[in-house]
Amino acid sequence: MRVLYLTNNPNLGSTARILHNWLELGRDEGVNGMAVVPREGDLAEWMRVSGFPHQIDSMPWPDRKRPLRSAWHASRLAWWAGRQGVDLIHCNEHDVYPFGLVLRRLLRRPLVCHVRFRVSRPFCEWVFGSPARVPDALLWTSNQQKADCEEAVAGLVSEDRQQVVYLGLDLNQFGTLADGREATRASWAVHPNEIVIGTASALKPIKRLEEFIDMVAQLAHEDERVVGVIAGDAPLGEEAYREELLARMRSKNLGRRFQWLGNLEPIEPFDHAIDIFVSTSEYETFGNSVCEAMACRRPVAAYRGGSVQEVVGETGYIVETGDLAQLTEAVRELVQNPILRAAFGERARARVVEQFNPVASFARLRRIYAELVDSKQ
Repeated sequence: MRVLYLTNNPNLGSTARILHNWLELGRDEGVNGMAVVPREGDLAEWMRVSGFPHQIDSMPWPDRKRPLRSAWHASRLAWWAGRQGVDLIHCNEHDVYPFGLVLRRLLRRPLVCHVRFRVSRPFCEWVFGSPARVPDALLWTSNQQKADCEEAVAGLVSEDRQQVVYLGLDLNQFGTLADGREATRASWAVHPNEIVIGTASALKPIKRLEEFIDMVAQLAHEDERVVGVIAGDAPLGEEAYREELLARMRSKNLGRRFQWLGNLEPIEPFDHAIDIFVSTSEYETFGNSVCEAMACRRPVAAYRGGSVQEVVGETGYIVETGDLAQLTEAVRELVQNPILRAAFGERARARVVEQFNPVASFARLRRIYAELVDSKQ
């Protein structure tokens, strides 16, 4: 079986991390993967070195003002994919699905859409609004995400076409670099007895990072051992929010004890170097950053945040979204109790091993692929 993945992510992190794993697993199990990526980057370079066929293409959406642009790009890729003998198209993010529809019309192959965020009814009516635009399979990243999007897809995509496929991490490759912990902490000028509270996310308002800043500042003024760090940067259009956050951090007068580290890739050294991971996100459809911290045996305290509570389960502290007082109390308890931190960390990694690994998700994907390909023959 030959599967063509379309992705809008040029890097190896975030949504492409699991794709990287699926490509490797597929090679061993007779599912030969190839991909279209939007531009040169770490993902294209890895595929080139690893011998996976790929193309660079912007995959533009259909546009009434420029009707031939999307068709031209799709025609070029359809010719290439046809020569590769593609059996199925998998949109790794729903943002590339409108282009995937054009490609499906040319290739006449099953089309899978993997929804990575909470989608709106208007978006679903646009992309799934006629029988010709319904995906052969619609994949959700969590049960919570599926439930939250139920009204958005009602009457458009039938229940029998919807599947939950958890994301996850290959723990043979991720969570193994604990030996670098002290060197990373030293690069942040963290003292040996200090306790680092960290978060990693895009800097945008839905992440509610101002609440993380206020929480860390309160705990740092109570306990001189507390240090706060933020990894991530503002996406295009959110630069003003980043500046607001940095000004808020400076106003806390904590100097080196509160740092913004910018984008970090790989993120694993960060997760090993911190002592407690916090998520103040208002909504996540899965929570990759939380899962990554858990894989590195970091205890988690978080807002319910959509699917974050589904990922963490009973291995950390979950409070209602927006209840900053309860979140602060949960983190305070973790700061004060190293035995509890260690116990939560071990339970967190075990949960990732059991629930959120690419071997399990790929086995599910392979069954979905096989059913779709067989049904078209």
